[in-house]
Amino acid sequence: MKASAISVIMAFLVIAVMVGISAYYYSQIYLGFFQDPLWVSVFVTTVLVIINGYYAWQVRKTIDEMKKAREAEFMPHIRAELSFFGLIPVMKITNFGKGPAINIKTKITFSGGETKPWEQTVMSPNESIHLTLPGANMNEILQRAAQIMVSGEYEDIFGKVLKIDDKMDTKVFIEQTQTLVPILEENLATLVKGIGSELGRIENELRSIKENLSRTPT
Repeated sequence: MKASAISVIMAFLVIAVMVGISAYYYSQIYLGFFQDPLWVSVFVTTVLVIINGYYAWQVRKTIDEMKKAREAEFMPHIRAELSFFGLIPVMKITNFGKGPAINIKTKITFSGGETKPWEQTVMSPNESIHLTLPGANMNEILQRAAQIMVSGEYEDIFGKVLKIDDKMDTKVFIEQTQTLVPILEENLATLVKGIGSELGRIENELRSIKENLSRTPT
């Protein structure tokens, strides 16, 4: 149940208790059985305890919400993914969060059986690093690092420990990239052709303006 719904329910409960006690109190006064100052003191104390308890709960809830909002504002989020450095696939690790990641400790496991650690003291928001994959060429990389798993943990500025658990398929990544290359090349050729046509049109307009200026008598 959401906090707002709980808050509404609590408010109705407090009001119901207060109305019930008040109704009982006034009925007893009307009947003449509740004129003892002791009972009046008990009634007032009970109402004050309920009200103070409700407001204490509200304050606590507000503090918790403020704490969560502050943590979210500076929450880091580290993710590992594959990328290209030139023509060679590499692993790219980026902090996509709003706050710095601290005390990063990871273990990188390759499907060929090799493992290597990667650690960094601080990674700022939007900061990226590139790590090479085992192998001197594409075929060797696919043999030794067809699948990659990155696991580990890091902290935010409040000391909260967050986990890294990313898996990558190098073969699928390369195949998808190679599929996109012809499409990108075609789009680039269309874009360059369009730019050339637009430059030709601008050149013609400038030539026309120049000719009109030359015909204008001084």
